[in-house]
Amino acid sequence: MKIRAGIVKSMGIYTLSNMINASIPFVLLPVLTQYLSTDDYGILSNFGVVANILLALVGINLMASIQVQYLREEVDNRDYLTSVFRLNLLLTAVFSGLTYLFSGPLHDFTGVPLDILYLMGIYALFLTVVEVLLAVWRMEDKAVHYGVFRIGRTVAEVSLVVFFVVINEMDFRGSVYAMMIAYAIGCIVAFGILLHKRLVFGRFRKDYLSHALRYGAPLIPHALGGLAILYADKLILTYYHGLHANGVYSVGFLVGQSIGLLQNSFNQAWVPWVYQKLRKNERSDRLKMVKITYVYLGLILVAVVMLWLVIPYIYSLLGKEFQAGMGLVLWIGLGFAFNGMYKMVSVYLFYLEKTMVIATMSIGAAALNIVLNFMFVPKYAAEGAALATLTSMFVQFIIAWWISSRYLKMPWLLRNK
Repeated sequence: MKIRAGIVKSMGIYTLSNMINASIPFVLLPVLTQYLSTDDYGILSNFGVVANILLALVGINLMASIQVQYLREEVDNRDYLTSVFRLNLLLTAVFSGLTYLFSGPLHDFTGVPLDILYLMGIYALFLTVVEVLLAVWRMEDKAVHYGVFRIGRTVAEVSLVVFFVVINEMDFRGSVYAMMIAYAIGCIVAFGILLHKRLVFGRFRKDYLSHALRYGAPLIPHALGGLAILYADKLILTYYHGLHANGVYSVGFLVGQSIGLLQNSFNQAWVPWVYQKLRKNERSDRLKMVKITYVYLGLILVAVVMLWLVIPYIYSLLGKEFQAGMGLVLWIGLGFAFNGMYKMVSVYLFYLEKTMVIATMSIGAAALNIVLNFMFVPKYAAEGAALATLTSMFVQFIIAWWISSRYLKMPWLLRNK
């Protein structure tokens, strides 16, 4: 089976850049587990929950809608981004106000300090601008630009973490400040690049804003559903067993999430390539997509087995407080393997703009995840959370495969007819 050299090259660059980008926090993990307590890691994990929820609400999935629109000749990308960025600014103000109003309950539930909660709406806007630039580069197949920017921003963040946490001996606040400052710098640079590319300060167009709302708004439940699968376990674990249990689980989750790094790297190259091939509407290309999918399914499971073999070596480098999470990594890694399989088949629904279908499917998977967490976590603690994550990701993959096959006929039986 011949695969176009472009996707192989792009995947290689995305994988390398994502591996370098993700390996820096992994390399730093043995250091930070010596300086931060399990409670600190629990608060950092919950900070990520709030940040990602606000990103979904403030960003209104602009990075997804621009990927669909960017290669269409009839679309003025400058006007499109200008129109939606205005909405992003309005949503930043709205959700910053709501975060301020409900900061007390949020603090009680997550442990994130009030002064940090007040800034998180703006932080979400920073993330949105950065992710939009990365989405543009993915659609332009500028994998090197993508990699350099991602790695550069992460190096800045890790350098600040070392300065705040290791040198100045700050607690979790040092990591939070490092993330905020690094993304603020990244936002400024990203906006400057978008300005140089003449993708901002265009005309405001209601039809483009309307498309972004039609495409992006239904994906908000999809994004929140994905976040529920990723983070509900941590919040529920915190509620029943405290920040210490969440800290141990979160470190194990981070190690298992290395499988997520691999599948996300492939997805960065897979999405634009699939979109281009689907527009050509050739049967041979669809057969090629199916063959690649089947090879991918096998390889991602092999990656999980390899992770399982090296888990003891990884944990030998971590702080003693976190050793109890070693047994969780395999289940988390397998869950992320199923999540990668989900992305391989759900791409067709995104291409067809079936965002309501995607949202409904994601809400169902999230609801299942939450129910399973409430069933398993009180009795089995972190092990129950890992099992709930694994099960919900597997079910989401199976349902997405079945639904996408109903909307777009693909030669899943490997027959080119």
